[in-house]
Amino acid sequence: MESSKVRTRFAPSPTGYLHVGGARTALFNWLFAKHNDGEFILRIEDTDHERNTEESCDEILNGLKWLNLDWNEGPGKESSNGPFYQSQRQSIYEEHLKKLERSDLVYEDNGAIRFKVPSSDIGFHDEICGPQNINLSTTGNRAWDKEKGIEIESNPDFIIRRPDGTFLFHFVNVIDDIEMNISHVLRGEDHLSNTPKHIALFNALHCPIPVFAHIPLILNEDGSKMSKRDAGAGIEWYKNEGFLAESVTN
Repeated sequence: MESSKVRTRFAPSPTGYLHVGGARTALFNWLFAKHNDGEFILRIEDTDHERNTEESCDEILNGLKWLNLDWNEGPGKESSNGPFYQSQRQSIYEEHLKKLERSDLVYEDNGAIRFKVPSSDIGFHDEICGPQNINLSTTGNRAWDKEKGIEIESNPDFIIRRPDGTFLFHFVNVIDDIEMNISHVLRGEDHLSNTPKHIALFNALHCPIPVFAHIPLILNEDGSKMSKRDAGAGIEWYKNEGFLAESVTN
């Protein structure tokens, strides 16, 4: 990272409306950047071509604008760190993949590219969840055996590029954080288990690791995870019900 300036980001996928949980994540990133005289970056993680829609992207952008969560860089506010749509950053990802290839840290598997996870433990401190430690080489990726009806362990080396040439979340997420000089990653605690994979990629590319903080999810009164069908799950619901944006962000 080139600068010590605080730079946070919100990186939604345009596969549906702006969820209230996503809006809260954006709010925390926006507030932290503002409090530290930093910069808040918006990027669109639109690598899922089958589920992405332009309508969803517009709804996310409009929802953030309604909440008055303005971004310093992102769609409509281009900079040298862009483009801010992952679908437009393929050449950047290919460049970083070549770095891993030169270091012999990836290999081909039935057309896909896998990243070789390190054999040593990966430890990090989360600003909310505390110390974390995991060994990716023994954890493996979980897979479902349909015939036996059980969950099994598969190859711990995770795929970063599909056979069709498109890149997966773990890889593009890290590359964008590197290229955009993100200093702090504030996101939902459902991403906590992804962080060791991301740290392994940061280390493999010899890049500074951002500060991580994983915030609790918004739950229903019975403790269940709020689904898209629940009333109040989407920001659009609050707009339609006549709520003021300030009442939502407070």
